[in-house]
Amino acid sequence: MKPILLLLIVMVLGGCNKDIHRHPDLVTGQQLFDYHCASCHTETGKGNFLKGVPPNKNTSLTVWQIAHKIRIDANDKRKMPLYPNMSAEEAELIADYVKQL
Repeated sequence: MKPILLLLIVMVLGGCNKDIHRHPDLVTGQQLFDYHCASCHTETGKGNFLKGVPPNKNTSLTVWQIAHKIRIDANDKRKMPLYPNMSAEEAELIADYVKQL
């Protein structure tokens, strides 16, 4: 089975909430985004308006703000899953990638 197909199957079965960080084969921001975020925000970062998932492409948030939202920012109105077990480095790789979308 091709790795991409396997990754897509895992994403579909796991949904948006994957606070598991034992994936040494995922090392780039894009790979980490695809694993943790793309099932909700889409691979292009355009989000899903009908499901209430905002785009993260062209966001005005800084890298620090994005990484903070991923790992720490747990406000009451939050719909996005929180990843408190994610390392700061992993969150920053994702945030850097989001800023390049």
